[in-house]
Amino acid sequence: MFKRICIVCAFVFAFLLAFALQATPAQAQDQTYYTYVSEWNVPRGQWAAFEKERDQTNTTLQRLVADGTIIAWGSDAAYVHTEDGYTHEDFFTSTSRAGILKAIDSLRPPATAGAYTSVTKHRDIFLHTLVHGGKTSTGATGYLRVAMYQARPGQGDAFVDHMKKYILPMVDAGVADGSILMYNLDTEDIHSDAPGTYFLAILYSSGDAMDKFFARLAANGKDNPAVGEVISNLTVAEAHRDTLAKVTAYQHK
Repeated sequence: MFKRICIVCAFVFAFLLAFALQATPAQAQDQTYYTYVSEWNVPRGQWAAFEKERDQTNTTLQRLVADGTIIAWGSDAAYVHTEDGYTHEDFFTSTSRAGILKAIDSLRPPATAGAYTSVTKHRDIFLHTLVHGGKTSTGATGYLRVAMYQARPGQGDAFVDHMKKYILPMVDAGVADGSILMYNLDTEDIHSDAPGTYFLAILYSSGDAMDKFFARLAANGKDNPAVGEVISNLTVAEAHRDTLAKVTAYQHK
């Protein structure tokens, strides 16, 4: 699904935590996933109408989960806006490209009337989801935070391995205790951004759940400040961006 101000420090804590805990590597996943994200820029006066019209697709998305075409979907509205950014986002995840394409076809033809005609900007992102986690959930809401990273040339695999080994086990712990509803570690399958772009998307069940996660990272990272060098060695700090959105509709198989 999923370009805001740079807040590298938060994820520096994550890397500090890695060495503090020496956590067990995240469970290997043999399953492949793909995620499709649509982003919309809607004029403020049209937000309510757009969201109401968008919700009309929820029944179709629920059917696609029921028949196994997709395993999860959600809709959100941005909580941190930029002058030229997007205000709304929709996403769904499948175990195959075929599932993504079937879902797209089921949701089309695109709206040509009503609130959709007010959209001033639109883009889609087709992602290869390298790691996915989540529990069965219907009708949940929460907060979606997406961190975008640009790996340094030749460091993409090392970045992914580091995330899998040290960071994602902490996210899995949040899934286990219910504070995190779903997460994806993605890279683009259809490249519309620069190669080497990675996204860590985490859907928190509440604001308190988000605070809990980052407090845990900070507490466990205090004793190892030097580990912050890892992120600067593997990624381009100036390219880091975050988004934050309120998820208003969500389902996971």
